[in-house]
Amino acid sequence: MRLYFFERITASDFVGPVIIAARDEAEAWATLARRERCPEPALREADWMIAQELSSMPATAAVVYPSHYRAVAVP
Repeated sequence: MRLYFFERITASDFVGPVIIAARDEAEAWATLARRERCPEPALREADWMIAQELSSMPATAAVVYPSHYRAVAVP
């Protein structure tokens, strides 16, 4: 199992993180679609995206940031 962190960011809205445990990305999208009662293609068009895929748990306590935050340098 992997953890998939979904989010939706628009100019007027932010939803997330929605964390889904699934065997693969397809199953994660299908699970989100059931949760939102919306077909997967419509979710993608509504700006839902995978912010992070966590394939293993950290060995020690850690803050797990969405992947798009990693590009930001932290002093």
